[in-house]
Amino acid sequence: MKSDEEDFAGLLRELDDGPARPARVDLATAIREARRRRRNRRTLTASVAGVATLALTAVPLAVRAERSPDPGLAMTPGASASANLPPSAGESADPSRPPAPAAPSNCNVEVLPVPNGYRKSLVTGGDPTGRYLLGRSYPTRKYTYPVIIWDGDRATEVRIPGNDQRLSDINPSGVAVGVAYTGDQPQPYVVRSGKATRLPGVTAGEATAISDDGRIVGARQVGERQLPVLWSGPDQPAVDLPLPGPTWQGIAIGVDSDGTVVGRIQNGSAREFQAVVWRSGGKPELLPPPRMAGVTATGFIPTSFRNGWITGKAFRDKGRERQLHAVRYHLARGEYVPMPAEIITYDGNGQGWMVGSIDHIDVGLLTDAGLVPLPDLDGRTGHYGAIATSVSDDGRVIGGQLDTKPNLQDVEMRAVRWRCH
Repeated sequence: MKSDEEDFAGLLRELDDGPARPARVDLATAIREARRRRRNRRTLTASVAGVATLALTAVPLAVRAERSPDPGLAMTPGASASANLPPSAGESADPSRPPAPAAPSNCNVEVLPVPNGYRKSLVTGGDPTGRYLLGRSYPTRKYTYPVIIWDGDRATEVRIPGNDQRLSDINPSGVAVGVAYTGDQPQPYVVRSGKATRLPGVTAGEATAISDDGRIVGARQVGERQLPVLWSGPDQPAVDLPLPGPTWQGIAIGVDSDGTVVGRIQNGSAREFQAVVWRSGGKPELLPPPRMAGVTATGFIPTSFRNGWITGKAFRDKGRERQLHAVRYHLARGEYVPMPAEIITYDGNGQGWMVGSIDHIDVGLLTDAGLVPLPDLDGRTGHYGAIATSVSDDGRVIGGQLDTKPNLQDVEMRAVRWRCH
């Protein structure tokens, strides 16, 4: 079963599926249905004396790396759990970078302004400094969504041709990337100075991430397949990233300024996703799968890559249930690093910190110092409809959305920003 927060997040990012497709989902209807399922699950849980709750309980993650079963592929070295020690407070993951900031311990939330007074809105990404946030508003039910770039408190609406428009990432220079659909075909876009233009060299595809120096990654679509690609700059043609073989497919989800790219690939559409690294355009290196409660994970879906930290979610199928667990991998050390608490991650930052779902109900920021719940507009936690979708490198700015009308009859998702200290 998927958590309620995942039902929402699925409207924005199709992380676990194959080729991207238009969402074609009415937000209000989907959220009302998610609420109905949630209430039904609560009733079922009570009637079977907690069996369903037990099935959804997070299992502690044993972070012992295991070699990939695919022979002949380049492998990133693994490490034993005893070596998986996170940096001490104030220590940077990379000695060449500034010391890590102190972890926040408290957060406040505020509603973000939306151009033209549209009330329904979402946050879809942000930049590592916390200056910019990305989102979109819902003026109609026609699947044409104005995208929004927030520069601090100033909101700018950007019109991208097509429908189901979404911006996924923005760098500290204010250059954003994303996707829009023409018919059923995704088209990759870059937005500079408020103007959207198509990225060259791809007939159908999407852009998912941009580095500080302007490198862009994503995928091009060929039939039902996605093939990971890299643009060395917004005006440069896309270049295919190498795959282990002709039956493989996937998408790149993150890129650093040294040219290292991270993505997820699968050997055929029926196979589970595996995390992959390309170092400066080199061969694909499959990350060793983590182990969950002594069992090798079924798959690993990376959701972010920054400052050498790969964060995402590992999953394991247990009967009819799919258990999800937060995972972070430090690329330079070649090891998984444990977290002090469990979370279902939506995004991570350059410290290896994560934002996501806590116990399928709350949302929070998870740092090496512990878990910080993110409050609702009335100061409470556990309020239905909260999602955190971006976090700055210092953990001080978190973007997301809250439902201001938490009932079955109406939905009013509002783009919000948590400021933490």
